[in-house]
Amino acid sequence: MTPVVHSALRVTALGLIAGYVDAVGYVELHGIFSAAMTGNSTTFGVALAEGNWGRVGAVGMVLGLFFGGALAASLLRRSLRAYRHEWLWMAALLIIAQFVHWSHGTHTSSRVETLLLTVAMAMQGEVLSRFSGISVQTIVVTNNIIKFADNIVDFLWKMKDGKLAFPLTAALPGLGWMSCIVGAFLSVLMRHATSGFFLFPVPILVALCFLNPPELEKD
Repeated sequence: MTPVVHSALRVTALGLIAGYVDAVGYVELHGIFSAAMTGNSTTFGVALAEGNWGRVGAVGMVLGLFFGGALAASLLRRSLRAYRHEWLWMAALLIIAQFVHWSHGTHTSSRVETLLLTVAMAMQGEVLSRFSGISVQTIVVTNNIIKFADNIVDFLWKMKDGKLAFPLTAALPGLGWMSCIVGAFLSVLMRHATSGFFLFPVPILVALCFLNPPELEKD
């Protein structure tokens, strides 16, 4: 497997996880995202202006935890032998969230489990954002959409010169975007299929850790 193909698989897997966890958090937190902090920051500003203090407190807590999770992830990454080991910490957070969910019944929700999701997403965003030399943020799709559109236009622009190659690296932002949508879609199916829906990303994270060649750590 070439490094670029491996990068494509990692982008797809991480985008899937982000879309899945963000959608689960959105439902459990009643309209607050666990990964998309742009939306949460906008919501926080609007709620602050409207004096909706309950909403300010809820969204502000998620924003604070995400920032704190990013700080912790940065410290953790510097102490680990390889950044990919941090994916195991994310898996552990999801497992804990699942047991918290089971502890209060399958048809009710708790802020504790979704706050664990928020920290996990902060860790994912901090761990890895470059794949085969290409910047792709797997928890924020806005930039990916713009980059993917630019790559398509660049390809079409060069067609007039007879350059027809569209490299896989140019598709990486699009893969991140599409896999995020697929992850959100799957979260709905899993929530209806099983009470253990928090565990769905765990095998993917474990596989990402142990199937990641050491030479790709430089990404």
